[in-house]
Amino acid sequence: MILFYAAEKNRVVESLEQVLMETLPRHPLVYCRSLQILEQRLRRPCHDVEILLIAVGDAIEMRQLIAMRSLLLDLRLVLVLPERDPDIIAWAHKLSPRFLAYADNGFEQVAAVLDKMLNASKIVRFPMCQ
Repeated sequence: MILFYAAEKNRVVESLEQVLMETLPRHPLVYCRSLQILEQRLRRPCHDVEILLIAVGDAIEMRQLIAMRSLLLDLRLVLVLPERDPDIIAWAHKLSPRFLAYADNGFEQVAAVLDKMLNASKIVRFPMCQ
């Protein structure tokens, strides 16, 4: 499952959603619209998150995500940054994402990376949580 965090639904988020729906129709997105809900979801013993996709809104939100770093480190993380600000990029790297994208780019690369990550995760797994 792809957990998609975006605090607000703006032009960037809508464009990203559209590309993902067209490219990955068999993999529905589960939305999370607040950091509090994201944190609660990730604290569950079995959260079933294969990939966490985060559309970062601004530097303040990035700092809040850094504060949650311990919950994010074991996840396959894809970040969409709002701009190419060196400080935001440096903070983003502290989260050890698998892929970084920017809001001013097309999102076809994000979809391709997610597709590759999902296909690589089709290894037979034994369910640990029921």
